[in-house]
Amino acid sequence: MKKFFSKKRNIVIAVIVVIALAAAGVGGYYYFFVGTSSEDIAYVSSVATITGQTANGLNNRYAGVVEAEETWSVALDSSLTVSETYVEVGQEVEADTPLFSYDMTETEASLRSAQLELERLNNELTAMQTDLNELVAARDATGDESAKAEYTVEIQQSQLDITSKQYDITSKKEEITKLQETLNKGTVNSKIAGVVKSIASSDSSEMSDSNAFITIVNMNKFQIKGSVNEQNLASLSADLPVIVYSRSDSEAYWKGTITKVDSNNATSNGSDETDSDEMTSSSNYPFYVSVEDTTGLNMGQHVYIELDQGQLEEDTSAISLEEYYIDMTDEQNPFVWVDEDGKLAKRSVTLGEYNEDTMTYVITDGLDLTDLIAVPYEGLKEGMETSNMDEVDTEDVSEEGDYEESEESEGDVEELTDDSEMEDEGEIEE
Repeated sequence: MKKFFSKKRNIVIAVIVVIALAAAGVGGYYYFFVGTSSEDIAYVSSVATITGQTANGLNNRYAGVVEAEETWSVALDSSLTVSETYVEVGQEVEADTPLFSYDMTETEASLRSAQLELERLNNELTAMQTDLNELVAARDATGDESAKAEYTVEIQQSQLDITSKQYDITSKKEEITKLQETLNKGTVNSKIAGVVKSIASSDSSEMSDSNAFITIVNMNKFQIKGSVNEQNLASLSADLPVIVYSRSDSEAYWKGTITKVDSNNATSNGSDETDSDEMTSSSNYPFYVSVEDTTGLNMGQHVYIELDQGQLEEDTSAISLEEYYIDMTDEQNPFVWVDEDGKLAKRSVTLGEYNEDTMTYVITDGLDLTDLIAVPYEGLKEGMETSNMDEVDTEDVSEEGDYEESEESEGDVEELTDDSEMEDEGEIEE
């Protein structure tokens, strides 16, 4: 069994090495391969970090905000001027409710002028066709070959003039059709039922980047927009179950499912945007959660999100540790390499149930979430100095995901677009 376990552990460690190298770079190299520097330093991480839990037994949490799942916006036609707006911010509207109208004075005048022009062109075409018919009759009636030749030239010119006039008539009809379409959209109606979230200035020079004049949100369909930093992006994916917690009420929670992780729309979140050192900043990515029952949630409310791993039903104080962290040199006395006051030491642990799917042991005694441990490898020895690999991550989180609680208006519709607070918070760990 010892030989089998050792071989199996080596395979697992090799896989972890590849992942760690991609995520941690040089630090991961020293952590897994070298393990010690010229000063015999052992690299350790907290059990909380290794198991994906925080020191108080909770899973990683992410900042989130309640927003509308269905939103509809209408942009202005740059060729027209708004005449009147019929709604105001905060007003509830039904589908097909008139929102605003354009000034159609010039359009109506242009349409009347175009219709008169079309009538004139049609009259001219009729006269030209009459003249053509007379020329043809005169040519056919004469017996003078010279006169016939002259009539033929006039007939050909008349035919060209008629073709040109027909083209003018076709163009004028198209113009009239477009003017009529413009008149038909003189009043713009809402396509959905909801609440008017925003009304921009009708001055095109003051338009927002989205170019939306009026935005309507469906207040009956909620979703949660969360934010995850690049270090933990891979841990989230569509269809994963989550738990949404209220910030103000520790007893309130909602169950939901991740519907989308948007890895294509990153937002930079660095301590100094002008700093050219990429190591000082990281990116946050939005993800979206559909909630089974939205009772008690308010639009604009800020919440916490964490993966649902059965923590509401199970005892999360138990530690499930990957087997490769456990030194099985002596199968009768398994132990872990733990940091004690900056020095490496052996500590015996009591093993509980083994999970073949996750390749983890339940540690029933001898280890806490706050303990710092190292991956066993040849060369470790008691008394070696230790270096906490979590300290770098802690600094990153403090820069990227730190936040302060504030009294927020959870029901304010206008907070729907204020994602900056959520994005700045990034990922929250408790």
